[in-house]
Amino acid sequence: MVTVTSASPAAPSLFPLVSSCWADESQDPVALGCLAKDFLPETIDFSWKDNTNTSITDGIKKFPSVLNTAGTYIATTQLSVTASEAQGVFYCTATYPSGKETIKVHQSCQPTTEPSMTIRPPARDQFLEPNKTSTIICSVKNLCNQAVTLKWLKEGVEVSSGIHTVAPVSSGRNGYTLISELTVSEKDWNNDRVYSCKVESKNFSDIRNTSKSFECGIIEDCFPEISAQLIPPNFADIYIRKSAILTCRVTNMQSTEGLNVIWTREDGTELKTSIGEQKVQSNGRFSVDATTSVCADEWERGDKYTCEVTHPELIFPLKKTLTKQPVTNSHAPSVYIFPPPTEQLALREAATVTCLVKSFNPPDLFIKWLSNGEELNASKYISTQPIQESSQPLLYFAYSTLQISEQEWNAGNTYTCLVGHEKLPLQVTQRTVDKSTVYLDGFVDAEEEDFYNLWTTASTFIILFLLSLFYSTTVTLIKVKRRFVAAGGGGEENALV
Repeated sequence: MVTVTSASPAAPSLFPLVSSCWADESQDPVALGCLAKDFLPETIDFSWKDNTNTSITDGIKKFPSVLNTAGTYIATTQLSVTASEAQGVFYCTATYPSGKETIKVHQSCQPTTEPSMTIRPPARDQFLEPNKTSTIICSVKNLCNQAVTLKWLKEGVEVSSGIHTVAPVSSGRNGYTLISELTVSEKDWNNDRVYSCKVESKNFSDIRNTSKSFECGIIEDCFPEISAQLIPPNFADIYIRKSAILTCRVTNMQSTEGLNVIWTREDGTELKTSIGEQKVQSNGRFSVDATTSVCADEWERGDKYTCEVTHPELIFPLKKTLTKQPVTNSHAPSVYIFPPPTEQLALREAATVTCLVKSFNPPDLFIKWLSNGEELNASKYISTQPIQESSQPLLYFAYSTLQISEQEWNAGNTYTCLVGHEKLPLQVTQRTVDKSTVYLDGFVDAEEEDFYNLWTTASTFIILFLLSLFYSTTVTLIKVKRRFVAAGGGGEENALV
């Protein structure tokens, strides 16, 4: 085919063609391309070179030129290289009758967001395990490709052991993600050793540091002073155990070694003190609860108790005193119990019994549930914490819900809400509900209501029948009396009378 045209010759416009930046790099080979557009005449030739200016002869394909609607031509060429070679730079040159054009072709990866790098300090609770080690985690997101190196440094010196690095994983349009872990000892971490994660790639390089000091940012906040918090006993312990549990919580300890806590009475007599297990705080420090038990009567009458804390980090011992605080405007609670709603029972799936406790102060109280007189496990019901009901006067309310089956409710079991509060006459009160008490209170189901209506109708007919019988008997006696009077039987009448 011969094409005749009067158009003037035109140089091509070149455009690079690359495979998807997020394609799986395990695919081999990778295709790169070069597009020549809007050139005239049809004659054109392509050649390829690498970044060292060396000509490439293998893996090249040239496709025939195509005439477009504008009367000019389009042509393409393709270069196949390995996945590792595809990360490099290549040059495509188009030679045409009046000259030549060259364009750089490379996979210019542009993630939807910029690469980011984070380093996470070790979890303090891992140091509690027998090996006394934990891990620092370094992660890099939105990398352009998998060609990246990561190094761990300790005090500026490269670390070669205790490293676990996962190869970069594709995150779709977000590029690749690299994660590495370094195992460190509790001793090195507490000695404030500086650890660094260093990442280098073609389009991204960064280094992040961490240490015990860096973890907190401001050193004053990182090393708070040891403190002691006194926690008074709760009313449930006082009522049920007839004893008061006093708690001294020691916080912000770097280590619990050398800790000593003593509870004493006002006269200096030492009390038996139990020290609990250490717990890790959110700031990585440790806390411990030290408890003692005293008679409920002693606590109620306002006796004073002192907690003394000694620790190697303290210059002087900590001393704090605990006693029962008087409550103004105290008020006993009102307790109400509610049966399951009829709408819920109609579903024949579950039944919820609710106990409302309101208008009480102080807020400390306990709520328990019983079924047929037997205490139920606390896992079977849910009780709220006291919630402020009013401020003038200061009053609180709470409620508890017991979930049972519809069959258990209809079986006639009794359910009791037991409430304990220090201002109740006997410090405890209860409310009980079951299916029969609900009926007596006016809550009846359809079958019971039909039976009640039938009994009412029958009773009415019985009463009317008895009234009719009494009336008939009275009339008959009156008639007999009149007959005797008419016959002149006065003596007999008097006798009858």
